Amino acid sequence: MDERLVAEKVEQARDAVADSDADAWVIYCRETDEIHEPTLPYVLGFDVVWPTAIVVGPEASTVILGQHDAPTAEDLGVHTVRPYDESIQEPLRAALAELDAETVAVNFDRDDNVADGLTHGMYLRLDDLLPDREFVGAGEIVADVRGIKSETEQERIETAAETTLDLLHAAADEWTADTTETEVADYLHDRMREAGYGSAWSWEYCPTVHAGGAADVGHTLPGDRTVPEGELLHVDFGVVQDGYAADLQRLWVNGEPPAGLVEAFEDVRAAIEAGYDELEPGAVGHRVDARARAELVARDRELFDHGFGHQVGRSAHDGGMLLGPEWERYGETVEGEVRPGEIYTMELGLDTEWGYVGQEEMVRVTEDGTEYVVEPQTELWRLDE
Repeated sequence: MDERLVAEKVEQARDAVADSDADAWVIYCRETDEIHEPTLPYVLGFDVVWPTAIVVGPEASTVILGQHDAPTAEDLGVHTVRPYDESIQEPLRAALAELDAETVAVNFDRDDNVADGLTHGMYLRLDDLLPDREFVGAGEIVADVRGIKSETEQERIETAAETTLDLLHAAADEWTADTTETEVADYLHDRMREAGYGSAWSWEYCPTVHAGGAADVGHTLPGDRTVPEGELLHVDFGVVQDGYAADLQRLWVNGEPPAGLVEAFEDVRAAIEAGYDELEPGAVGHRVDARARAELVARDRELFDHGFGHQVGRSAHDGGMLLGPEWERYGETVEGEVRPGEIYTMELGLDTEWGYVGQEEMVRVTEDGTEYVVEPQTELWRLDE
C-alpha cells in the first residue's frame, strides 16, 4: 500500500469531481483480485473482497467496505472509513446524502477501457441500492485522475524508462552474430526476474524482438532468427518498476547500414519530431497524429496502421486520450485536448528490406510544451561483437 501516492491521487480525484457535472464519483467493486478495477490502486491502493464503494466528493471522500478491510483503509489517513457487516446500502446512501449527491459518476465508458471497470452485474446491484440516483459515466473524471500524473508518478515513470533503456543497452552489449531473437528476449527476462521487475504488457511478448528483414512485423513471439549483415535488430520493450511502466522501441544495425536504411531511419525520425512539435497543451489528439502522417506523406512513405501515441502510466497503454486518427475503432478518445502532466508515447515505423525501422519515444507534457522522458534515439546504433 502506497499512502503517499493514494493521498496525491485522491486530492486529484476530488478536484476532478469538482470540475465535472457529477455530484460524486463512486467506485463500486468486489473480489478485485479476480476482476480488476483499474481505478482502485489510485484511490485505495489494495484489493477488496466484499462489495466496496469509494465515494469521492469535491472536498471529502468516504470508503465503505467490509469490517475486516477497514483497518487497512484507516491506515491511509485519507478517507472517512465506514465498515459494514450485512449490507453496504445504508452507509452508501448516507455518504451520498452528506454530499447531497443526486448525479453520480460511475465507472463505465464507451471508449476508454480504464474507465470501464464496473461490470454489468455490479451496475445492476448498484442500481438496486440507489434507485433514486442518476448514473453517468465517469470517463472524464478517470481521465483526469489517471492521465494527469502526480509528482510521484512522474518520478516513477521516468525511473522505469531509464531502467528499460539501461537493460536494452546491456542486451545489445551481449550480442554476437549468433544471437537469436529468443536469446535477446531471454536475456532481458532473466534481468527482470533478478531485479523483480514486471513487464509493461504480456510477458511473452515483452520484449518484442525482430531480427532482420525476414522477421514479421507486429506483436510477435521471438524466434531463432539472427541479424544478417547490414540489417536491423528492433526491440520493443518496457518494464514495470514500483508500479509504473515504460514503453520504448530501439534499433541497432549489424555492421555498416545501407544508404536506404539510413534514409528510412531519418524519415521515421522526422515524422516523430513533427508530431513532437505539434504536441503541447491544448493540442487535439487526432491533429498530432495527422502532423506525423503528413511528414511521411511529404517524404513519399507508407503510413502506419495504428495511432501515433498513447498514454503511459501503470501500464504501457494507460487509457485516456490518444494521439490517433479519426477512425471508428478509437471513438472519441482522439478528440480531446492534451494537458500538462500527461505522458505519451510517440511511435511509428517503416517496414523495409533490412528490417522494421520502428521508433517509440516517451514524452512528458509540461505547462510550456513537451519534453522527452529519456534521451531519444537520433541515430542508428551499431552492434559490435
